[in-house]
Amino acid sequence: MGECPYCKHTWTYKEKLLGYALKPRTRIKCPECKEYLEPSTLSIIYDYIAILLVALFIFILIPIMDWPIVPSLLISFILFLLYLLLFQPLTVRFKRYHYK
Repeated sequence: MGECPYCKHTWTYKEKLLGYALKPRTRIKCPECKEYLEPSTLSIIYDYIAILLVALFIFILIPIMDWPIVPSLLISFILFLLYLLLFQPLTVRFKRYHYK
């Protein structure tokens, strides 16, 4: 799990899910020290790659497979939930940025 770069608080899965994955914002507050945290650049790159792969599968591969609509929607929904509930909270890492 991720760790706060200020106070070294180790984030739980629930804190990451509720504080980062389900709320679309660029920075969040640490529950311990209340400092603003931003995801690292590598976490953002992983996030974009995962979104592109899920979108590629949903919008290109599923229509090409020519399946009925119900299984196609079910697979799309499951892929989206896997991304939202597993990939995003488990891969995010926080970094301290110094702005001038």
